[in-house]
Amino acid sequence: MVGDSPCEGAGALLERDGFTGRACPQSEARSAFEELHPDCLVVCGGSIPTALAAAASEDGCPIVDCDDPPILTRNDDDEDAAGESALDDRVTRAVGGTPNRERIARLHEGSAELVGIEERGPLHRRVVGIAEDVLGFDTAALYIHEGDGFVPSAAIGDDRPDRLAPDHGMVSQVFETGEPALIDDIESHSIAEQQIERHRSGLVVPFGDDGVFAGLSTEFAAFDDVDMELAELLVTHGSQVDARLQAEGDLRDRQQRITRLHEAAPSLIDADSEAALFDRVVDITEGVLALDQSVLLMERDGELTPVGGRTDRVDEVSTDAGIVGRTYNEKRSFLVTDADTHEDAEPANESVKSAISIPVGDSGVFQVISDEKAAFDETDVELAELLIGYVEATLDRIRSEAALRESRQVIERLHTTAMELGTAETEPELLDNAADAAEDVLEMDMCKLDLRDGDVLVPVAESGNVPDDAGREMHVSEGLAGKTARTGESYLVVDLHGDADAEPTDPEFESAISVPIGDLGVFQAVATEPAAFDEEDLELAELLMAHVAVALQRLRAEAELRRERDSLEALFENIPGSAVAYEMIDGEPIVRRVNGAFERTFGYGADEIEGESLDEYIVPPESAEEAATFNEQLANGDRVQTEVERRTADGTKHFLLQVTPLEVGEENAPGYAIYSDVTEQRQREAELRRQNERLDQFASVVSHDLRNPLNVASGYLDLAKQTDDFDKLEQVEDALDRMDCLVTDLLSLAREGQDVGETQSIELSTIAWEAWAHTATGDASIDVVDDTTIDADPDRLVELFGNLYRNSVEHGSTSSRTESGDTADHGSANSRTASGATAEGAGDAPTVTVGTLATGEGFYVADDGPGIDDDIDPFDTGVTTSEEGTGFGLPIVESIAEAHGWSVSVTESEAGGARFEFETA
Repeated sequence: MVGDSPCEGAGALLERDGFTGRACPQSEARSAFEELHPDCLVVCGGSIPTALAAAASEDGCPIVDCDDPPILTRNDDDEDAAGESALDDRVTRAVGGTPNRERIARLHEGSAELVGIEERGPLHRRVVGIAEDVLGFDTAALYIHEGDGFVPSAAIGDDRPDRLAPDHGMVSQVFETGEPALIDDIESHSIAEQQIERHRSGLVVPFGDDGVFAGLSTEFAAFDDVDMELAELLVTHGSQVDARLQAEGDLRDRQQRITRLHEAAPSLIDADSEAALFDRVVDITEGVLALDQSVLLMERDGELTPVGGRTDRVDEVSTDAGIVGRTYNEKRSFLVTDADTHEDAEPANESVKSAISIPVGDSGVFQVISDEKAAFDETDVELAELLIGYVEATLDRIRSEAALRESRQVIERLHTTAMELGTAETEPELLDNAADAAEDVLEMDMCKLDLRDGDVLVPVAESGNVPDDAGREMHVSEGLAGKTARTGESYLVVDLHGDADAEPTDPEFESAISVPIGDLGVFQAVATEPAAFDEEDLELAELLMAHVAVALQRLRAEAELRRERDSLEALFENIPGSAVAYEMIDGEPIVRRVNGAFERTFGYGADEIEGESLDEYIVPPESAEEAATFNEQLANGDRVQTEVERRTADGTKHFLLQVTPLEVGEENAPGYAIYSDVTEQRQREAELRRQNERLDQFASVVSHDLRNPLNVASGYLDLAKQTDDFDKLEQVEDALDRMDCLVTDLLSLAREGQDVGETQSIELSTIAWEAWAHTATGDASIDVVDDTTIDADPDRLVELFGNLYRNSVEHGSTSSRTESGDTADHGSANSRTASGATAEGAGDAPTVTVGTLATGEGFYVADDGPGIDDDIDPFDTGVTTSEEGTGFGLPIVESIAEAHGWSVSVTESEAGGARFEFETA
């Protein structure tokens, strides 16, 4: 009884047979209720506390107010007795009217079991089992929404339910609205549908966001509001556990897929052709990401053409069509959950209902498709984008290598052609060969050569595709050819109709290049599409025409018995490369003439080098033996064509050397040497090698640095499972956030080729502690002894510190812990273990010390471990003395430091361990 002064009737009730209890003031009623769990609460003199009323409701305990007027019968002669009897009856009726109390208690016990279940299937079966055992439902089923319908996950009763259509009666309505439903008569209900004809009534309750719980009965109105409340309570407990299991499963799946993707990345990066790359993308999508229907489309002549994957389901697509076109043009990813309702989706196959669409740089689109709606989520998009990041980097590398090979092949073929041009015996033969070379080697299928006759340019040779009426004689004051002849300069015109000097002889010509043939004429190539040529085409044409000019001048000089020697000198000057006229004397090339390009390139004037040995001025010491071999060949009258290194005014450069005696086969014959600068090409090759090395390092960094946050997340997740302490999931979330940031930065690094992002001013202590929090360091301790400000990329600096911490923990020992040195004051406020304890209780764990260099221009990270073996270079990739180490940590540290422009060195710490010093100035 609850009340500060129980009434007479309530007090008398405690003295009657069959009743036991206790009278309590309101202040003590809650604790007494939790102690006794009574069958009924009797309230005297007003209301009871809200918390007590809620607890009684939760426990199924009825509440009787003794102030309610008594119910008198015809046999009640004494009003007081009647009142007491009425209170007696009301208590008896209240207690007898709560048969659900036991069901509630058993429901709570059953619900407690659900928390310990670790798989969804057993969980669903236990939910319907509790409905049968505890709530007394003779027929019940749990449906999970999958694709376009509802799949029975668990059921009790004689009749096993079938899969339900997406619009099936109350199941569909409850799932869509989230509101439970109680049906007293299924036959007369406007929405409810009978699965089994004998079912007459039922209740339907939403199971979280994923499904529906349904109870059925063969009787009309078999369920009441209490049954509905109990079912809702059961389903609430079950759906919460189900949501947790799904989240944990999704997390495990995502971690596993990311790990498998990074493990598969090297095989992708190693692809040596576009076809091999495309095949591997599809294989990894299916085998690693578990996305079994993918297609890769690449742009070909304004259309997106399938080149790999499920090409049988996708035809050639316009770059402006549907979601594929938007992906290609907007260069962003799309997640389509329902192709039927999406405003831009235009699936090539009607059965496709959902898709992921990812841009592949500027080249194409990668899609994953499904015949089911909502088959993909944001995690699938993220993984697909990460995969395509690898693809873009590898595709750029493959295309760069192909372009470089093609360019080199063209140059080699061009020089071979130039040698052949030098053997021509007549002008017509030479010019026809030049036109053929432009068409065959340079792939300029509409070109012509005009030679100058006074002030008139006369067509002398053309390729086979030039229209018949396109060539005519013209004055040097006319058109682009005349301008080229007048100025002696080359021109690249991307739009002939918009150029003031161009006067195309055919209205279909849209773009052109115009190159002087020395001062003898003009070479032109045209195309019927705009911007058909680039600077490389212009340079190659200039090189070819330089050779043509040389050969043409030679022929004319020979034909006119060298009367036109001045023209040859002009030609010599106009060669794009550095040219030398030499004479072989005593086995050495003696300089007779040099061109302006030679003076500019090598830095020696004609008056300074003429009459001197060429080798003494431009051959570097390491190439002296090679030069001597060439001189022997020249002394024998042989041609020399090879690649060499020579000293120039700007340092040593690479040249393609072509040396031709004037009379081949004549011993000690004079001749010409032409040096074509190929330094930029070699630099491109070196840059390509560096890009490949960065790609290899990128794969190593990904697999190495993602491991630690994965381990941290996994450890806290296991701890949460074992202790049911879901606060641990906050650490899991932190680790996942760290992974997400790292994946994002690494993806950006793969796409943009950057080693560091935007730098900012950072306090050393702040970044040291942040890195410590992100690193699994066990019982190790850290001591930040002083502070400074560093200008750096925060994320990359956290990565640097994290690798140093892991190195100290993996290689730490107690061998030199007794000295103070770099460990400083372990009792200071900045010294603590990973778990927050002081370093004095750290046992055998190492201590890491962070501080500034004495110069004030940098910082150090030291430990009291065994130090670095003098026989190894700790910054070599793959070098490690730990069975658990990968050998990538310290090389990563070095690369991050170098990316910031810092120097890094390692010495012995004062405690005998390792001390890494970073000079930032």
